[in-house]
Amino acid sequence: MGLDMLKVIKTLSFLFLFSACAAGYAQEKTHPIDIWLQRAIDKDPSTVGIREATNQARQMWDKELNRSYQHLISRLPANQKEILRTSQRTWLKFRDADGEVISQIIAAQQGTMFQMTATSYWMELTRARALQLDDYDKLFEGE
Repeated sequence: MGLDMLKVIKTLSFLFLFSACAAGYAQEKTHPIDIWLQRAIDKDPSTVGIREATNQARQMWDKELNRSYQHLISRLPANQKEILRTSQRTWLKFRDADGEVISQIIAAQQGTMFQMTATSYWMELTRARALQLDDYDKLFEGE
């Protein structure tokens, strides 16, 4: 298989995974982090480039998750704050446990495609939770 075909397959596989995971959290506008990620991948569609961009996007989504959480919790009454704290702690345990499962599955495989899948999966977990908390926050605004 030619090098160009491998690039196409890698890019399509990544985009398929990205869009499949994101489908449940459709937004009216494309989030700036998603725009940044797509531009970074367009700039360097190599396996290494995609993994690095995805890792950077995961870090951005982690910051966005923390921002969303802090903003939401600041608006809640005391009893709801405790519920959100419990929910977030539970989600973090889920994320870590689920991430460990996918890491172990991927570690048993060979090939860079599996590494990209694991990287994308970790990013999508964080992205989905950040968007979910933003959706909760919008309930205060009647959006």
